Amino acid sequence: MPVTLWGVSREVSLNLPNRAVGYLLLLFLAALFAYLIIHFRPSLQRFTRRQWAWVTALAVAGLFFSQFLPLKLGFVSPPIVTLPASAAMLLALIPLLLAGVLVGPSGALLVGAATGLGVALGQTHQLFAVFSWAFTAVCLSFLLQQHYSGRIYHWLRQPWVAGLLGGLLLTVWSGIGTFVSVPVSGLSALDQALVVAAANFWPRLLEGLVAGGVVMFILRNVPDLRPSQPLIPPPTRRSLQKRLQLNYFTFAALLILLSITVVYNLAISVSTRLVVKQMAYNTSVVAAEIPEFVNQLDTQLTLFEADQQALLSADTAVARAALVELSARNPSYQKLLLVDASGEVTAVFPTDSPSTTLSDDEKTAVAQAFAPNPKNVALANMPTDEQVLSLVVPISAADGQTNAVLIGRLANFSLEDLLVGLQGTVGGGTGFLVNEQAQIIAHPQGSYLRASWPGDADELRRLWFTGMADGQAYRGWLQGSDTRELVYTQTVAEPGWTVVTAVPYEIVLGQALQMGWPLLLVLLLGTALFYTNVALLGRDITQPINKIVAASKTMAAGGSWNATELEQREDEIGELNQAFIQMQRATRKQLNDLSLLLGTSHDVSTSIDLNQGIPAILRGALRGTGAAGARAVVLNPSGGNPLSFGEGPAAEAMKSLDRPIMTRLRHMQELMLATPNQIRAALGLDKDAEPPVPALVAIPLYSHDRFQGILWLGYRQAHSYDISERNLLVTLATQTAVLVENARLFATAEGGRRRLAAVLASTTDAVIVTDQTERILLINRATERIFDLNASKVTGRPVAKVIEPVPLVKALTGDDEHTRNLEVPMPDGKTYYASASTIISNEGQIFGRVAVLRDITHLKEIDEMKSDFVATVSHDLRSPLTYMRGYATMVPMVDELSPKQHEYLDKILAGIDQMSQLVDDLLDLGRIEAGVDLAKERIEVKPLLEEIATEYWQHAHLAGIKLHVDVPEDIPAITGDGSLLRQAITNLLGNGIKYAPNSGPMWLRAEHKNGELVLSVQDSGPGIPKQDQMRLFEKFYRVKQRGTEKVKGSGLGLAIVRSIAERHGGRAWCISQQGEGCTFSLSVPVSQNGYRAPGGVNGAEARP
Repeated sequence: MPVTLWGVSREVSLNLPNRAVGYLLLLFLAALFAYLIIHFRPSLQRFTRRQWAWVTALAVAGLFFSQFLPLKLGFVSPPIVTLPASAAMLLALIPLLLAGVLVGPSGALLVGAATGLGVALGQTHQLFAVFSWAFTAVCLSFLLQQHYSGRIYHWLRQPWVAGLLGGLLLTVWSGIGTFVSVPVSGLSALDQALVVAAANFWPRLLEGLVAGGVVMFILRNVPDLRPSQPLIPPPTRRSLQKRLQLNYFTFAALLILLSITVVYNLAISVSTRLVVKQMAYNTSVVAAEIPEFVNQLDTQLTLFEADQQALLSADTAVARAALVELSARNPSYQKLLLVDASGEVTAVFPTDSPSTTLSDDEKTAVAQAFAPNPKNVALANMPTDEQVLSLVVPISAADGQTNAVLIGRLANFSLEDLLVGLQGTVGGGTGFLVNEQAQIIAHPQGSYLRASWPGDADELRRLWFTGMADGQAYRGWLQGSDTRELVYTQTVAEPGWTVVTAVPYEIVLGQALQMGWPLLLVLLLGTALFYTNVALLGRDITQPINKIVAASKTMAAGGSWNATELEQREDEIGELNQAFIQMQRATRKQLNDLSLLLGTSHDVSTSIDLNQGIPAILRGALRGTGAAGARAVVLNPSGGNPLSFGEGPAAEAMKSLDRPIMTRLRHMQELMLATPNQIRAALGLDKDAEPPVPALVAIPLYSHDRFQGILWLGYRQAHSYDISERNLLVTLATQTAVLVENARLFATAEGGRRRLAAVLASTTDAVIVTDQTERILLINRATERIFDLNASKVTGRPVAKVIEPVPLVKALTGDDEHTRNLEVPMPDGKTYYASASTIISNEGQIFGRVAVLRDITHLKEIDEMKSDFVATVSHDLRSPLTYMRGYATMVPMVDELSPKQHEYLDKILAGIDQMSQLVDDLLDLGRIEAGVDLAKERIEVKPLLEEIATEYWQHAHLAGIKLHVDVPEDIPAITGDGSLLRQAITNLLGNGIKYAPNSGPMWLRAEHKNGELVLSVQDSGPGIPKQDQMRLFEKFYRVKQRGTEKVKGSGLGLAIVRSIAERHGGRAWCISQQGEGCTFSLSVPVSQNGYRAPGGVNGAEARP
């Protein structure tokens, strides 16, 4: 397999067809190409510059690769130089596959035509190649660009599979092009087409495999060249009939192709064997006649002993006289020559003959005659226009050695009589003779005489057959022949001639066709008939299915459909029809049941009155089951005796069974009794008692495992119960139970509502409830009195437009879910303590907020009196405490004290200090609450917290606590009393150090959220119980829990923190989980930019 860099053929040319059928095919292909150009014209017009660049580049590449790097497979030979060459152009299919991926079928058509032009110019020289490669490129493009789902279509999209299929298609095209192009016609053209197609099979497959591998490598490394597309179902998945047809055509095509291949090979084999046997018989007959023919020639030149002595005489005249006598005895000889051992002619007769020179064949025969053991006679041909046969006879002396040779030339003598039996073998054979020198000595056509056989241009392949021991059979191409031939040869030992019989291969094809076409015709007819059967069968299957589909769509759209529209059949389609009819009836019944349930549900949902809902349910049960009567016995939602209901003509008579059925169903799931005997046995009736109905079904009513009553139906005759009827009754029973439960819950809720309304109307505390949209949902009479409102007029209005006090409005509209406690001063001088909290369901859903206001005017007056008293007492206690501490510190100066006296004195001083701290706290608290001496200054929060943390670092360290400050960089500054805020934070920090020692880290944080600046102190201590958290900020309240007994304090620190927060318009709170530490926080509104003055007025507004 030689590989070259360029070209297969030595010439660049295009040949036109030799027959009319070739022009017809060429015209058809040109028309098809023009149609595709017109069809793809819109696609070509939409091409972008980039796509045209791809088409141009791939077309040039196809033209180049059609001649680049050919792999020759040794098919071309001199006898068939007119046939297309079979060389694998390894890269020729790459542009076609890339065009199919990149530019689609329209661009692939142009690229394929350019590639086919290169193949036609340099390899096949057939114009058909242009169109065959163009159409192949379009097919490959459709394969590569289809995006059907399925494993087969997935493999068809692979370039290497498409390349192999393209190679097969090009192989078929090569055979078709050869058939219409060769100068011969009929079977000879078919033979040459098959030869060319077979020779192109492996080269084209190799081209497709190489191109597919290269394109796959390119696409895997550059995936953007082939964007992924969503897969769609193929047409065969959308139509059962199309699937049947596709499967049939695929199977039929494979079967026909396989059958044709088998029949062709079998017929060719049988026909070849028959022809070869006939050739062998004729050849053997001729071969058997050759020895007799040679013997006859030997008798033509008989030499007596006197003749031999005269011919061996040294006297030339004697020898010539002997030749004259031999010529007289054998007048058929044209010339007699006597040749000596040196090859010189010593005597000749007649002497007037101008030709005495020996031919090459005669010289060879003469040399053999002088050799040891010479033949008695040898034959040779003269190189003249006429048929001349020379007989060479050796002349031996007395010692047996050859001393001279006699040559007799027979004029106008032919061997064609021997070949008469070979001519026309099996209708078209040719026979000829070949001598020992491989030269044709007898042939029907004189132009072949003395030609060498087999010639240099002959290609013969031996055929192996059993029973051919005398000869050899061959198949191949003979010089000067346009078709293949079968050749049979048989060599005759004496005189060494070879009898050759050659039969054109088209005779074998003709006999094979005669044997195979009936079978092929039967196969095609059978296939056509079977296809008709498949088509009818498919229509017979798909038409009923289509009717069912149409019926389904009609039913789905709410239309009416009659079951008689379906064909009555007994096969599986008929079973499907019956199943669909049953489904339609069941669906209609289910729709009726659903309609019944919908109507019943509507009646139940629109009323919770048992006197309206239960009769509607019973009437629905009668319509859905056809029962004679329906009854229900349910518990009374308001207490008392159960309630009974009945519907239907037999309902009143069935009343007697209510009690036994209800007693029975308290411990059963259902009761289905189909006969009177079953009713008497199940309900414990007397044997002679006749039940009011012969069959009944009863179902208990349960709601949340609570027995609510029974629902039961009676029938006028024995009845069998199906699952659909039972499901309907169970659903109706469920609705009845829900109705009864709703009625009970409504009665309970109504009673609770009335009690709650009485409580709200009687309480002196004002109650305000808002919904999620911050609108008034409920107010009681106390609220109406305090704010001079009318509940019916303000319900549903925004709370900000109804309530005047701003703090209360903020408490009811804020986003904070925590409870907010505040004092609300009123214009009439009264003060109310308001507690606002969020209403949260068990599922965590927020329904709104509620605020409760209590009149604390009297308590405020008492508190002010207490504060005045405490302030007065605290102020009056300062001087005595100062004297007491001064004199107590001077006691050690008077005299030496004992240790016990020192202990007592320390305790006195500690008590004085504790009392002094209490007095200071009281005075600070009074000053804060009175709003005296509150400064207004700009406070930077982060430096403040860092300064406090630095100041208390040592105390915290000694207590086993590490302080941390967490303040964002963008925290805003506030306006307020810096010393008071500092005091509040230090109180919180001091409490954390005292109550949570050795607890680890403690955080001082500041954050801005919801318009407030929140300052927090978070510890990791033991936490505070929830019951103590509500009172933490009360005066003198201290949490009593284990481990805090020895912690000293006045109980005013957190009260001072709350007062400071409230004076700045904020609040203070605590969040704690026991065992997880505490977080104490106070907030200062950033929007107020200041503090609140006494009486709820901002300091900024109170000052001029």
